Amino acid sequence: MGCIRLQSAHVDSLEEVLMVVTKDKTWFLCADHVRDASDWGDAICAAIERVSTDARVDSGSPRRRLHSCASASPLGELQARGAKARVDEFLEVFVRSTREDMCLQAAKGALSWSCMRSLAWKVWLEYIPGDVPFNQWVSIAREKRQRYESERRKHSLFRDLLAGKQRPEEFLTTCETSSDDLLYSIYKDVRRTRGEMPYFRDPVVQCLMIRVLYVYSATHSEISYNQGMGELLATLVYLLHIEQWPMDEDELEEVIAGEYDTEPSGRLSGSYFFPATSPSKEPAEDTSTEEEDTSYVYVESFINIQNDDSFLDGDTFLRLAPFAGGSGKYYECCRDAAGEIVRELTASECIEHDAYLMLEEMMLRMAGTYCPHVPIPRRNSKPRVDKPLSSADQLPASPLDDQMNRIHHHILSRCDPPTARHLANLGVEPQIFLLRWVRVLMAREFETPQAWQIWDAIFSLTPSDFSFINLLCVAAVREFREEILAAEDATNVLLTLRDISERIAPARLVNNARELYDALLIAAAVEASMGSA
Repeated sequence: MGCIRLQSAHVDSLEEVLMVVTKDKTWFLCADHVRDASDWGDAICAAIERVSTDARVDSGSPRRRLHSCASASPLGELQARGAKARVDEFLEVFVRSTREDMCLQAAKGALSWSCMRSLAWKVWLEYIPGDVPFNQWVSIAREKRQRYESERRKHSLFRDLLAGKQRPEEFLTTCETSSDDLLYSIYKDVRRTRGEMPYFRDPVVQCLMIRVLYVYSATHSEISYNQGMGELLATLVYLLHIEQWPMDEDELEEVIAGEYDTEPSGRLSGSYFFPATSPSKEPAEDTSTEEEDTSYVYVESFINIQNDDSFLDGDTFLRLAPFAGGSGKYYECCRDAAGEIVRELTASECIEHDAYLMLEEMMLRMAGTYCPHVPIPRRNSKPRVDKPLSSADQLPASPLDDQMNRIHHHILSRCDPPTARHLANLGVEPQIFLLRWVRVLMAREFETPQAWQIWDAIFSLTPSDFSFINLLCVAAVREFREEILAAEDATNVLLTLRDISERIAPARLVNNARELYDALLIAAAVEASMGSA
């Protein structure tokens, strides 16, 4: 037996196992059940907070807390962006750009200033298949959203909440006292997810996330619910919230006065969520001119597009598939048609539906990470001859252990043999530090807007299996190379890799991973050519 010194400790969990990393030791605590491990983790985290609070009182200096002042202003600006600017962005991203353009620019962070990130993700994740014309986008989205509603209606648990007969706070109390282990596990994780953000402390948002995770787990019982899925969902939900279509006051009042009862705060008690910070159209004066507005074009193109005097009409636009790489200008009817698509696919009342459908697509690629021993049927998709890069996304998804070993023993050993050998000599198993990164695609390591930038690269470069995360992990390890080589035991290594966001910006991490990615592609091509010679 021993005493765990909680000050500056770091706690992570995986099902029934807790890992507590302190300054002098690493502790592994094994519980009999997931619920017990969750309760232990809560108790340890509460104790750490008490110790930290006492230390701050004694020292008189506040504890450093990660924050991103730089992200606040752009997010607010994105929410306030008007309908015309959003349509301009849609046309620039999905009509003027080519697929390769968009993927490479997304990996460089171009979508950080755009309202089209969630739509680009929907295409890369094949929520909207990338080879279908625009005239099918709305019908595909409506059909899939209806499928989610049908699945949700199977669960009487949500009936009163969705009908406005039960307040969100009452539903959360029901979850807390429930004997349903699945519901309780989801509730506990949702309550802990991104708790530093006011948005995720809102009972309406927590209820939304519980519904999505519960319906997914019941529908996909072969995967069910596992820790980390809530973090994936939160990253999706917040993006959909930020990029929802701006509603004017008349539209908002019409929806609220319709089928749903409202709470005293004015928010809806069902799946519809209109927070106080919801974007709205402002009756600002129209400053548009006859010239095309380029003030919201953020995507650089590698292709020299020669603008001409031709105009794209609505019917021709609707027959196009995305990433056509077109040029010219647009008739007003074309802009109107594009506006209807963007409005429908970013509708605020469908945030829950879209979050479920995007999570479902992600889990198709990540099933091996969460359930490595369960065979998961994969969707048969048409071969794409215009894939952004001929790369590792052509490989089949690996079971979890194989993925960990591939990152450590194949990629890291090839890129940095001394670091790989030192980790092996210290007995640092790859899953101890890699699992946290891989399971949530590094969403826990960075604030949400920064995680979006990392996901841009993963989704755009390796959309079929997310294998770019492997290179991101290696790039992160190499960033701490000197500290790792100087470490004398495994605990010091784990402490070094604990807070990577304090040492490396997402853009730099992605760039470093891209360099590894390109180098491995070149090496593979050389080996293939030598083998065929």
